[in-house]
Amino acid sequence: MLRNFRLTLGRLAALACTSAIAVTACGGGDDESGSPKPTAAKPTAGAGLIPVAQACRGLFDEAIAKEAREPNGPSKVYPVKTKSTDQVAKALQEESARRSTPEDLCTVTDKADGKELLAITVAWTPHSPPSGRSVHYTTTVGPEDAGRLLVACDVGSGGEKGSGGDRSLEFALRDYFTVSDHSHAKLLIASAKQITSTLGCREDPEYPDPKVVAPPPKRGLR
Repeated sequence: MLRNFRLTLGRLAALACTSAIAVTACGGGDDESGSPKPTAAKPTAGAGLIPVAQACRGLFDEAIAKEAREPNGPSKVYPVKTKSTDQVAKALQEESARRSTPEDLCTVTDKADGKELLAITVAWTPHSPPSGRSVHYTTTVGPEDAGRLLVACDVGSGGEKGSGGDRSLEFALRDYFTVSDHSHAKLLIASAKQITSTLGCREDPEYPDPKVVAPPPKRGLR
């Protein structure tokens, strides 16, 4: 009888462990400091310093990351907390966003509460891409205004007042890494694709190849 009682307790403990494994492993889980283990792929804000190649939810490819690290750039950056793509898209659909209030898409600094290294924003603008195009990239000068991308995106329905009409989204970049203009184009176009696909523009924007609007720099130049 005592042996059967011990076996029953053992089975109950095993069952409890199996049920809890989705939250944390029995006798394990987080490290000794109590901090959760960081996500391997695209860490969010609060993950601490991360490799440059993981910045902006994976928008940085290795070529951009290499430019950011050279000649004296950091190998790791700190991702500042920003809204998710879905949250930004929802904010843009609200009337208040149509008064050109910029939404932060990505901000990275050299450390927590440190110096800004790069930031990407988006806002509605009354301007439209020229010559009937749906997308227009503009090369700019200086870290405060490192590049701009105009994207036509009508999200209204049935001629609803304030629905957007011929207004466009303007994506802007600040860059204290001072990476190449080609990298600026890649970052802005990749950011815009994420937002417009979530917004559901009536007509899909025709995005240019970054190599066409901003050719890659020659070796040794940016």
